[in-house]
Amino acid sequence: MLTFERRYLFTGTLKLTTALHIGGGRGTLSASDSPIVRGPDLKPFIPGSSFKGSFRSTVEKLVPALPNLRTCALTDGEGDDGEGQKCPGAPGEVQREFNESKEGWREERLVEELEARLCDTCKLFGSTFQASRILFDDLQIKGSNWAGVTQVRDGVAIDRDSERARDGLKYDFEVVPPDAEFEFRLTLEEPTDADLGLACLGLSEFVAGFGGIGGKRSRGLGRCQLEDLKIYELDLRAGPDRVKHLRKYLLGKSATEKMTLVANTEAFLQTNIVQLLEGGA
Repeated sequence: MLTFERRYLFTGTLKLTTALHIGGGRGTLSASDSPIVRGPDLKPFIPGSSFKGSFRSTVEKLVPALPNLRTCALTDGEGDDGEGQKCPGAPGEVQREFNESKEGWREERLVEELEARLCDTCKLFGSTFQASRILFDDLQIKGSNWAGVTQVRDGVAIDRDSERARDGLKYDFEVVPPDAEFEFRLTLEEPTDADLGLACLGLSEFVAGFGGIGGKRSRGLGRCQLEDLKIYELDLRAGPDRVKHLRKYLLGKSATEKMTLVANTEAFLQTNIVQLLEGGA
């Protein structure tokens, strides 16, 4: 059943602490062997899909350490619920078996089975069976702290047997230099308490500077830090202020006018992470 009761908006600035490389593929104007992705204005940007992948990976690394939460980590449903029920969200044998078994099920049965069998990260980030509850905008570069130029770095393929550079396999790649800043925007639609806790878990990692984005990270690229994080909340669940909050949302013309700005961002993240731990204990 469709509902409109709960929404969270997170905004901030993603600042590079090391250079960034996200490949742009063909059709760029760069002479580099491996150019970066650019928008129509030729400015670098971070695709929302790229950041979502990095954010999901960050969360999935932490979930196995949390009580009563599970993730398939997109590896053929690995990680069951303790009763042998593996997540069908990941492509592979588990998903094929689930697709075969669900033939003839009523919608109510399908919803119940997915709620029971999908892992917590597939419920949040989406899967073949369920839309994502977490939405990432493309991150546009902020001109205030970018000189308007990129860098080109040299690379070379290494023969792992001889541990020497392989002849004729020198190349270069383009990077966005350190200290560049990007506009960050993340939206949570109808999250459960667990969804909100997992989102806060990922955000806290990027706030602390443990997040990474883009390619060649093993070489030191793609380190970043989320700064100036602001959180806007809309909660229309049953309560004395429901009508007031709905009126504010419908008549407002911006996030500030529509939603409630959380006063203490750090406390909000910590509270929801603690609830995630206590809820699973």
